[in-house]
Amino acid sequence: MLSVFTASLFAAPIQIYTEEFSPFQISNKQGDVSGLATDIVTNIFNHANIEHQIEIYPWFRAVHTVEKTPDTFIYSMARTNERENKFIWIAPLCHLEVSFYRLKSRNDIEINSLEDAKTYVTAVAAGQPSEAFLINHGFNVENNLVVVASHEQSAGMLPKDRIDLIFGADLFIENVQHIFQMDTLWQKVYTEPKLSKTMYLAANIHTSQALIEQLKESYSTIKPQLISNPDCPQSSF
Repeated sequence: MLSVFTASLFAAPIQIYTEEFSPFQISNKQGDVSGLATDIVTNIFNHANIEHQIEIYPWFRAVHTVEKTPDTFIYSMARTNERENKFIWIAPLCHLEVSFYRLKSRNDIEINSLEDAKTYVTAVAAGQPSEAFLINHGFNVENNLVVVASHEQSAGMLPKDRIDLIFGADLFIENVQHIFQMDTLWQKVYTEPKLSKTMYLAANIHTSQALIEQLKESYSTIKPQLISNPDCPQSSF
């Protein structure tokens, strides 16, 4: 009854927003979205028999859209203290670690703590928890922080010595390395344990309770069928 009741409330497909974030979310030229996290999200909605549409936005825009629009969803979102009461958390998706990277040739850079990193100039992507984390721990744009639109921009700055370090999610940084054919040129030097997070499917705080319950029930039902993956402990069927 819950499935029939919930479906009848929505004439149009439920909107889900995400960003391009390989290997978790990947879009093709036709606009289709796939990836490790996308597989889980799609399975949750399909099992609940809820028609949905996934849109790729820049992350800042995706967050802003879901914050102001009831009955919309977002993934893959890190569950932080700052966000805890701003969204409804539906289901865990994939695990994420965040690290500092330098050029392998920069042997002068040695980091064993966050404090060590403050002596260098670090690039971080705008609107991400990593940006807020660095600012909250004493980094600032006047001295040691460069905020970029994306880490594709950081990739061009690092070899020109405009920055010393890149700070971001490991799988995303490694994907940027691959795109720019820099796999052998960068080196991870320090992983920040406080930012190791599980990413979630989340909803606008004013989303229909019936819809929320249906999706949580769907996840609970399909969870035992999800296959383990090193990056996403509960990956696709």
